[in-house]
Amino acid sequence: MTQSAPVHSDWFDRTRDLALLLTSWPSVTGTLGEAEFAGRLLAEVRSWPGFVDHPEDVWLSPARSGHGAWNLYALVRGQGARTVLLAGHYDTVGTDDYGEWQPLAGDARALAEQITRSLSEGETLGAAERLALADLAGGEFLPGRGLLDMKGGLAAGLAVLERYSRLPLGERPGHLLLVATPDEEGRSSGARAVAHDLPGLARELGLEIVAGLNLDATADVGSGEEGRAAYLGTVGKVLLSALVVGRPTHAAYPFDGVSASLLAAELLRRVEASPDLAEEVGDERAAAPACLELRDSRSGYDVTTPAWVWCAFNVLTLRRTPSEVLALFTEVARDVAKQAARDFGTRAARAGSLNAVSLGCQIPPVLTFGELRCRAEARVGVEATRAVIAACPPGPDPLRASREITVALLGLAGLEGPAIILGFGALHYPASHLSERLADGVLWEAVERHTARLSRDTGESLRVRGYFAGISDMSFLGQAADPCERDCVAAHTPHPAHVDPVPEDALEFPVVNIGPWGRDYHQRLERIHAPYAFQTVPELLWRLALDVLGQLEAGRAFAETCVAAD
Repeated sequence: MTQSAPVHSDWFDRTRDLALLLTSWPSVTGTLGEAEFAGRLLAEVRSWPGFVDHPEDVWLSPARSGHGAWNLYALVRGQGARTVLLAGHYDTVGTDDYGEWQPLAGDARALAEQITRSLSEGETLGAAERLALADLAGGEFLPGRGLLDMKGGLAAGLAVLERYSRLPLGERPGHLLLVATPDEEGRSSGARAVAHDLPGLARELGLEIVAGLNLDATADVGSGEEGRAAYLGTVGKVLLSALVVGRPTHAAYPFDGVSASLLAAELLRRVEASPDLAEEVGDERAAAPACLELRDSRSGYDVTTPAWVWCAFNVLTLRRTPSEVLALFTEVARDVAKQAARDFGTRAARAGSLNAVSLGCQIPPVLTFGELRCRAEARVGVEATRAVIAACPPGPDPLRASREITVALLGLAGLEGPAIILGFGALHYPASHLSERLADGVLWEAVERHTARLSRDTGESLRVRGYFAGISDMSFLGQAADPCERDCVAAHTPHPAHVDPVPEDALEFPVVNIGPWGRDYHQRLERIHAPYAFQTVPELLWRLALDVLGQLEAGRAFAETCVAAD
């Protein structure tokens, strides 16, 4: 595309209708609704004129790790091999938070009326409720569970797919492939299956995937200026676990042992919300680490100090790899161990406990989970260690499985406290960002160009931002295999169910995120900004897809300039 294209006037009604239809189908993660959703969507898409004669171009494929739901693929064929992937998830968080409104959680219009009436009658409203009332009364927002996160974005992708299917074959410069996935709100088993499916699909169907457009939503409590954005990458996530082991003692004789609580408290003080540990790349900054779980060894009351304290930290990344995160936190833990030992020794000396001075001055070692496992295997054997790990079911809570395995291997290794053991407590979500590679440069240039043009055409601001701030399925799209990081994650993750490396033959392609904006997602006042979601988003997706498919050479000079400059 070399000229500004007119904005299609009929995006709004069709995208809105699709979004409301998808929202009316309950699909809470792990429920029967989620398991049935893909089949319902299959029937819907096959009823469209562009697919009636080609039902084989819409099909289902299972998610990974035994998750009882399905990925839906829908392909609109065009000329050549170039293909753009549209990707979105259909599962949602639960609806219990709606309370008395719960029966209406999937009926956007009825829910809007109910919320407006209830809030209007309320005597004291908080700031969030006042904003919600103003939004709904203004008519530009629609509420509903999952309408924002992310059935509105999925509807935009479906609307683009449907319009493309109606073009004559000769006017389709390439293929569009849409995939709707389950389990993004859990362990991304749907998107991880896509990464394993795509190489075979590409060979079988003759596809060359040149770009991915993820459809996830973002939040904005203001005018929408922040939410109206295309993202050139996504943050990654490492869920770092720490088993802080002490030496239990009777509470009346605290210096006869070593306090796991003191060690853990010092670790929390150093890590929690620390700007020094937040990764920065250029003008972008990831959120600081946050503690997601903190519990000790106690299962009942007595006056013995805890044997261990378990912590898990949410660590967001921009460019850091798991091995770099582990190395960084190992150094932090070593400093923590030294400081806690000094403090404990000083307190013991002030209390006149000579025996405890030596215990307090003992600097706890810091081990990785891989090192702990090696000690266990050396002491009891590889098979015995594997049997203990295999006996622990993964379950829906990855941290529980990781904690139980780490504690069990502590016993197998015969390791007594004090010590700190670091590992990866759950699935790793890789960060992604466009680079100066040729294919990335083409998509990057197209995003910059079309956001600017559409902003002029519509009169509303559109931004290009570096990193999508929420954890999303985008982490598993277009990623190349990295043997070193694969081995690191496998070595230091307690449960093998939480290790799913990128396949060796994974397709590598650039991915950006373009989706709706709204407010309060995952909350009972979740709502989507309808004009942007149902008009602007599908138009931007449409322009980008046609550009990348039909004018792939248009950004080549730009990309080659980036490479030369680098």
